[in-house]
Amino acid sequence: MKVERLLQISVALLAALGSLFLAFGQGSNSALPLLATLGAFMSVYLTDIKGWITLNRNLANFAALIAVVFSFFDFWDNDDSKLIAIAKLLIYLQVVLLFQPKTTRVYWHLAVLSLLQVVVAAALDFGVTFGLMLIPYMFTALTTLCLFFVYRETLRVDPELRAAHDAVENRPLFSFLAKKQPETNDSTEVSVPTISLSGQLPGNLAAVFSSSKMFVQVLKLGVFTLISTVVLFYCFPRFDQSQFGQGLNGEFGAQTGFKDQISLNDMGNILQSDRFVMRVRLSDLSTETVIDTEYEPYFRGTSLSTYFPNSKTWIVGNLKSYRVSEIKSPPSKTNLVRQQIATNQSIHFDRTNEGVLLFSIYPAYKSRATASDLVDNQTLGIVSMATDAQAQVRQPDQYELLVPWNPFGADGDLMQNRHPLNDRDFRHYLDHDLTQVPLDKEFADTLFHGLTKVANELVADIPGNGNEEPTRLAIAQRLERHFVMDGNYTYSLSVPLHMKNTRLDPIEDFVVNHRTGHCEFFASALAIMLRSQGIPARVVVGYKGGEFNSIGGYYAVKQKHAHAWVECFMPPDQLPLGVDRADYPQGAWMRLDPTPASRPSPNRKDSGTIIDKFLDWFDYVELAWRDYVVGMNSERQEKDIYKPLTDNLVKPLEGWVSREEWVKFFRVKLAAMGIHLSDEWFNGFASIFTMLALLMVVVLFEVMRNLMRRLWPIIKRLFYRWFPSKSHRAGFYFKAEKMLSNAGWQRRDSETPREYIDQVIADCKSRDVGADMMPALTQLIDWYYQIRFGGKTLAPAQQEAIGDHLHAIEVQTIALRRSKPKR
Repeated sequence: MKVERLLQISVALLAALGSLFLAFGQGSNSALPLLATLGAFMSVYLTDIKGWITLNRNLANFAALIAVVFSFFDFWDNDDSKLIAIAKLLIYLQVVLLFQPKTTRVYWHLAVLSLLQVVVAAALDFGVTFGLMLIPYMFTALTTLCLFFVYRETLRVDPELRAAHDAVENRPLFSFLAKKQPETNDSTEVSVPTISLSGQLPGNLAAVFSSSKMFVQVLKLGVFTLISTVVLFYCFPRFDQSQFGQGLNGEFGAQTGFKDQISLNDMGNILQSDRFVMRVRLSDLSTETVIDTEYEPYFRGTSLSTYFPNSKTWIVGNLKSYRVSEIKSPPSKTNLVRQQIATNQSIHFDRTNEGVLLFSIYPAYKSRATASDLVDNQTLGIVSMATDAQAQVRQPDQYELLVPWNPFGADGDLMQNRHPLNDRDFRHYLDHDLTQVPLDKEFADTLFHGLTKVANELVADIPGNGNEEPTRLAIAQRLERHFVMDGNYTYSLSVPLHMKNTRLDPIEDFVVNHRTGHCEFFASALAIMLRSQGIPARVVVGYKGGEFNSIGGYYAVKQKHAHAWVECFMPPDQLPLGVDRADYPQGAWMRLDPTPASRPSPNRKDSGTIIDKFLDWFDYVELAWRDYVVGMNSERQEKDIYKPLTDNLVKPLEGWVSREEWVKFFRVKLAAMGIHLSDEWFNGFASIFTMLALLMVVVLFEVMRNLMRRLWPIIKRLFYRWFPSKSHRAGFYFKAEKMLSNAGWQRRDSETPREYIDQVIADCKSRDVGADMMPALTQLIDWYYQIRFGGKTLAPAQQEAIGDHLHAIEVQTIALRRSKPKR
């Protein structure tokens, strides 16, 4: 296959890969990049091979100008679509160039556009797919550059091909309007025909560059480049990414969606996001085996107590005493598991009054690996990383906590209250903040009249014992069952506009009207119903479950796993039957999840098929890419790379440069010889001993040096016999060249070895000298080229003949030294 055809295919493949980068980066808007990928392959056949579709240069420039104008309007249309507009512009320009007759200018422009597409795709996509595609792109780019170099050099040395290339480059705008010249009898064509470039390098070089040998060299270069890139990537010092703020695609700086206040309309958008938030591994304390059950763990974020109807917003509230303390050690007789959480550093966790808000199963206790800067808000049930309120600090890369594991039974829904019941602030928190919505009771009765009516009817239907009022537990369970089982509610991330009554509060409208919504509406409605019955209740937001990865043994928690539920306070005398009240002396918070079970379980999936296993592996690789490539900041580089290298390489050598260690070593050795030294005169004796030891080292070095000088020729011959190299096997030529140089034939820098030998032979013939060495020179230069450029090995008979040829040349050159040939 000719060089230019290989170049055309390689450039088309490079353009297709660049378009695929944009296709993966744009996600749902990938139709145009995919069409451009198809067009890249079609252009090879339709334009380069058949010549059916060829755009004139000037016409192509006009089409490119139109594409720039269209992209300009897209660029200023929406702030969020600027990168998409740039991607479209690159694709338009690429398609225009692909269907032009190929010249060096077109090839170079296509390569540059493909590189720009990769740059734009890097801002649109941080996934592992981008990283994996970089590998074939690198090999394709190296192949393209090598072929482009060969093609350009061919044009430089071939005047006919250069003329054909310039004719294609300078075709008129409308060739069919050009005036045809009259036909002549000679064979010269006056009009410029459509030229198909078919030039090749002279001699056998074209076969070398167009065969597999060049691609083997490109493969070696690509592997070396890939290894060097990985080494430099992890060894080069990192800068703090926090100062750069948000990334081009908005992923850096993205929030988890939970703050100290949330709107009823926020979580619907969050639940549609597939963005990764954190990785959670739950393992047994004794066996370290990974825990994976049908139970969906609740990863608590924060609790909200006050609702503002005007803004449809829940906030934390105004609790005066937060009872913040360090993470405590776990109590005895508690079924605990180890919880290890690794966060996505490209997403900002929100802040609390204490610092960065963290997510965890609650309550949480410290282990040996728990950081000292983690604090626990025991009243609100919030785990945070304590930081200065003005400091711009990200969440930790990973943190570890011990958490209770009660997936089944009444204890699984109970959380111990660690705030004293007799504290005045806590009583105000229960009786005021958690029982009225809003704070004005009369306004609440008007605002949630229908909701309160439904709650009263449900409570009235609770079967009781005589005239006794139902307990808090019975009321809470009945109201929860209303949403989950017998209320005909529908889980949905959005509510059609025709179903809404805008004159009602969204929560009131949800209960008495459409009964369609997501978890935030269910939790809000249940919390207000409980408050209408005098039961303290609060809304809790966090994450529920996750996608369990059987390969890595972790839960991949994403934005779509965001969840809201309810906690109501149960005093010690109203705890469920079967619960040991001694474990809850201050009462307990009971978890209620009113969201219907119709919501699919996000963490369970059948992993028995090959496809599911592949998806688990891909997710695991993507996690490693996210942790060790995208999220490789200065802190992680210090912890995962520099510190292990220091511990394993530097610290073991510290004893060799430590004075104390050497003193101890000498004391022990001398004590074994019966010499016990005191501190007063040990230093002087050690100095004399050191000088004698150094003298012995010098004498030993001289003996070894003289011995190696005598044995080195023997070792060298044995080494070359066992491990022959090309340079050694071809060394006979350089010996011959040195002999000829001593005889007066100096080799010019511009001469190749064959040109040099041919010039020596021609000079010998012209002067009628050196007839005995000319056949030897001819044979040696042929053998040298076979070894040096052909990769061949000489036969034993040929290797033995080399000595005879060199001897003949030596005899002739000694005889000709006095003649001093002139060139």
